[in-house]
Amino acid sequence: MKKINSYISLVFIFACVVLTVSCEKSEYEPEEYIEKNQEEGFLSKTDHADSIIETTSEILVPLLHKRYDASMSKEEAGALFHEAINRFEKENSLTQRASYIKFEVWTRTSNIAHSQTDGNVWARFNFLTDKGSLNLPWARLNNAGDDRQNGAWDFYYFGAHASSISWLEAKSATAALQGTDGWHIKYFDIRVWGYKQFSSATGNSRVLSNPEIWLDNTTSTGWDYYYTGYVGTGRTNFD
Repeated sequence: MKKINSYISLVFIFACVVLTVSCEKSEYEPEEYIEKNQEEGFLSKTDHADSIIETTSEILVPLLHKRYDASMSKEEAGALFHEAINRFEKENSLTQRASYIKFEVWTRTSNIAHSQTDGNVWARFNFLTDKGSLNLPWARLNNAGDDRQNGAWDFYYFGAHASSISWLEAKSATAALQGTDGWHIKYFDIRVWGYKQFSSATGNSRVLSNPEIWLDNTTSTGWDYYYTGYVGTGRTNFD
């Protein structure tokens, strides 16, 4: 009789343990759900996903592109980029024209899961001048191989025609991503430096933005975009 009672007690204890463990597990999400939840899905909240972007045969291509890793601050990466521009200009004979403006584009990819992308990235820039608005063609920000990596800086150096202007102000910019390989963009800046121009110029102008936003699409051909709005400051004056 004692053996029977002991056996019943053991069964009862085992059942309680199983029930307790089962209850504890129910408070947490199954491992399969956690793994699925960590997979990259459609993440955009811009309301611009799968847009159609009108392009022309004219495309703006950067003169120079440099990437700097996530360990660098904006100031450190910017200083290295200016050194790279100086070397580039010494090694390449660029036509010295007063009707040619130079500017920089600074982007940084966020450092959260799936931020990086190999997607097709373009950008567009809007300036105000004494002759009116200057809307440049779409610019290609794609690079060979892997493009934007988690936390990394991608800097671009551009030149564009701007005939006979007396002054220029950077007003707004648009960054656009094509395809389903989402990109979380942290910084998106446009910078015009007076001392960097071909002709004599003073003053700086810039568009500084901190989007912290996902660009993503549900189709491989659709575009998603971020627009800074008219947030530019400063003026570059040409003598």
